[in-house]
Amino acid sequence: MVVRRHYYSFANAVTELCFALAAFACGLFDAPVWLTALAAISMLAYWTVTRNSVLNRLRGATWATVMTLGFVTIISIQVGSYWLGLVAGEII
Repeated sequence: MVVRRHYYSFANAVTELCFALAAFACGLFDAPVWLTALAAISMLAYWTVTRNSVLNRLRGATWATVMTLGFVTIISIQVGSYWLGLVAGEII
């Protein structure tokens, strides 16, 4: 008997939004860079764990491509959120 894991897309989207808001808050309140890096690394770890069932099916170059594109996308979202927080902090 095979147990199928359910993918909770709404819960994952909300959690990923919270990580982006954490990076925004780090920029807004001028938090240390290590705290922003902690939020980004936590987001990368969360993404890897929640996509584990899909990532385990991939092999070789396909796995490396998906992981690289995913990590680049997540890091750019985190950097963009941090930058927007910095800009918003200067405006306010």
